[in-house]
Amino acid sequence: MSNVSRRAFLKGSTFAAGASFLSFNAVWGFSRVFGQAMADDDLQTIINLAATAELFATTHYLAAIDGDLGLDTVQVNYLKAGFLAEQDHLELLVSLGAQPVVTEFYVPETLFSDKALFSAVTEVAETAFVGAYLAATRVFSKSADTTAFAVTATQIAAVEAEHRALVRQIGGRLANNISYAQFTLNNVSDAVPVLQPFLDGNPADDSLGTFVGPVQPPTADDIARIRADIGMLGYDNMIQPFAAIATAMSSGAACMVTAGSQDVNIRSGAGTSFNVVGTLRAGQSVEINGQTMGSDGRTWWRLSQGGFVRSDTVTETDMCSALPMV
Repeated sequence: MSNVSRRAFLKGSTFAAGASFLSFNAVWGFSRVFGQAMADDDLQTIINLAATAELFATTHYLAAIDGDLGLDTVQVNYLKAGFLAEQDHLELLVSLGAQPVVTEFYVPETLFSDKALFSAVTEVAETAFVGAYLAATRVFSKSADTTAFAVTATQIAAVEAEHRALVRQIGGRLANNISYAQFTLNNVSDAVPVLQPFLDGNPADDSLGTFVGPVQPPTADDIARIRADIGMLGYDNMIQPFAAIATAMSSGAACMVTAGSQDVNIRSGAGTSFNVVGTLRAGQSVEINGQTMGSDGRTWWRLSQGGFVRSDTVTETDMCSALPMV
């Protein structure tokens, strides 16, 4: 890998100077089209390509977690949290009707055994993801009907930027090295050339070595294995995409919770240490307007009339999970 890293990643401005879009051109061999008059991607194209990128990201991070990169525990935890975020993004997109364009990928042969190569390639990918979601933000913000999706695309771009910073740190480079996220792509589809070698295993040159594969995406067991570490990691999976919140708030349907076969305590705060201020009788329903994470690590629903009930003591209607955090 020493020749590959010197030639493709650690030389001059190619990656050491920040993986700029011009570096993409040099490494991947495609022409920049940003700034040219182009039709906007439609919604289905955007979410299909985004889902493809997210599926690639989960495949990529899982292989790194299980690989031989010589990472310390903190760095492995970075990757586990990154995997969980990408999986959450993927599940959101699929819930909106997205279908990944491909479901298996190709990678450089030493990608998951060479830390420098892994860091540099992941930085390129994450920079492309940020650019793609910013492009989606641009498209979605042009119509009032898709404003909520514009906010959610930016939410995801912000998290992808965190991943970019962390993989730069893993590679020994300054993590927070830019003043603005790079708006490198006019459309989400402009990211395809960046990812193309990972989709078909045919890079423009041999600077990354031989591509191998196909690498299969994570299985349900793989996902469950990493999700089992959520508590240990301190990963917060309660934050909701704005699009889901907006949908719930505009539906006009109240979020309701119902007590089961036993009475439920209503407390003044989100935890059993708070005073009991009322009782939700068995079978009784009540409207809620927010949620929070209690000191016990559980979700608590905030009642519109005041007070909190713990989520595992009641059942809720479908859209309640999209309520804002309070």
